[in-house]
Amino acid sequence: MTKLMTATPLEMALLKDLPRQDPVRQRLLDHGMPHRRVEEWKYSDLRRLSGPVESQGKISVKSARTLMSVPVAQKHSPSFMAALALSLGDEGLAFAVAAEAQETLSLELSATAGRAHKVLRFELGKGAKLTLHEIYRAHAGAFANILIQIVLGEGAELIRVIEQDDAPDALLVVTSDIELSPKARLHQTTLGAGAKLARLETHVTHQGEGAEADINGAYLIAAERHLDQTTFVRHCGPHGVTREIFKGAARAHGKGVFQGKILVEQGAQKTDAQMQHRAMLLDERAEIDVKPELEIYADDVACAHGNAMGHLDEDVLFYMRQRGLSEAEARTLLTESFLLDPLERIPDEALRTRLLGQLQTRLRGQS
Repeated sequence: MTKLMTATPLEMALLKDLPRQDPVRQRLLDHGMPHRRVEEWKYSDLRRLSGPVESQGKISVKSARTLMSVPVAQKHSPSFMAALALSLGDEGLAFAVAAEAQETLSLELSATAGRAHKVLRFELGKGAKLTLHEIYRAHAGAFANILIQIVLGEGAELIRVIEQDDAPDALLVVTSDIELSPKARLHQTTLGAGAKLARLETHVTHQGEGAEADINGAYLIAAERHLDQTTFVRHCGPHGVTREIFKGAARAHGKGVFQGKILVEQGAQKTDAQMQHRAMLLDERAEIDVKPELEIYADDVACAHGNAMGHLDEDVLFYMRQRGLSEAEARTLLTESFLLDPLERIPDEALRTRLLGQLQTRLRGQS
């Protein structure tokens, strides 16, 4: 088939990596990497921002716990980046929590220069509980594509905390695919700094009755950084609950993106879903793009979404400076207080304290 567009250097390299009969290769030939004409990627043009990534890189996973090496399951995914990870990811890693057991797991994922893909899978048995802490780092010249697959059994609980470190000269895409069984509970919180382009994409499916999902995030974007946080929550069963709260701030020439969609299917009666995004532009030259969506096919639900953006209150800044604070100190304190809410919702005290400290360090480092 004739290609519909001229391939970029990264696309050419990926085409060489993909087996000729792989359907993902044909998708890449036909459409290229995700770009602004693809609705889900309209604010994050991965095709335009990707430069030459001609070498093979590596994604290392550091953990004090043992993860099992497993073959990567070849299953269809509507997400192109997830499908690409399934096709090109090397041996996958898996961690399972037995029914009614409690576990804690910390992971550091670090990508070297070059193109690399990784698949990790987590399974929680009935009534199990896992506290999962993930740190993502990408070195200059990296194109890191990571797929996280998580399945929560009936009544299981996952506390998931994600740190995305500053990566000014790297491309990082992390796609999370999370399935909730009946009465399962998810608490997810992200603190992001951005990269040349970073995208943290979360898909949550309420497979059964009475599942709950809290999805929260805070971001602080410096100059020449781009962070896209995209969520898609699909309610299939009745009495499901979703709460999303994202707050962010961007400095001059920084770009933040939040896209959130909640889909309530016809059988998902009594769904309670709320999504809120609040952002602060710390400079007139900052950019934050937002697209919240609700798509509802059930008639007995309580669903809402909201978004607001603004600037630091100059009257409050003046008041704080009259009490001896410098302008930089006042701006830092006001920004910190604005961003705290999502992080304070982390159920694990040690991780909550860590991320609050990380936020303070990043604020003072950029002030």
